Amino acid sequence: MSESAYKNKHAFVDAFSLKIEELGHPRIYGQILGWLLICDPPHQSFPDFMENLDISKASVSNTTRMLLEQGLIEKVRVKGERQIYFKLKEGSLVDFMERQLQLTLDLEAITSKGLELVKQEGQPDHRRLKKANDFHRFLARQTKDLLEEYKTKEDS
Repeated sequence: MSESAYKNKHAFVDAFSLKIEELGHPRIYGQILGWLLICDPPHQSFPDFMENLDISKASVSNTTRMLLEQGLIEKVRVKGERQIYFKLKEGSLVDFMERQLQLTLDLEAITSKGLELVKQEGQPDHRRLKKANDFHRFLARQTKDLLEEYKTKEDS
């Protein structure tokens, strides 16, 4: 790989990992995901991550375990190789968004029950809770529609 291509890949990984960090995840989480989006071959070993991302073995171990638990990556074996490799799990981004959708649906249900509670207690100002409930209902509906549209396009 040329020096220029190497620098461009690392610029991508840096930008990607900074945005993932803004979402509340460790930077290394974003570095590994970003690298797995652009690396060749699409599967990488502990030494591959350590060398290409300049991160420690402990960081790779902790982060890959987290990504495995969240279903974003999977372990793969390469015939004739003893080490374990990791790659992005097929469909993991859709699965991740479906989990986000479920969280949004749960929050919509909780705020709906909260509205019932404050109405029963006769609390006159329930606008904040109503706005939160409306927002989660809207977000759930839109997310569900977008996921269905994406899956339809992906299948064709």
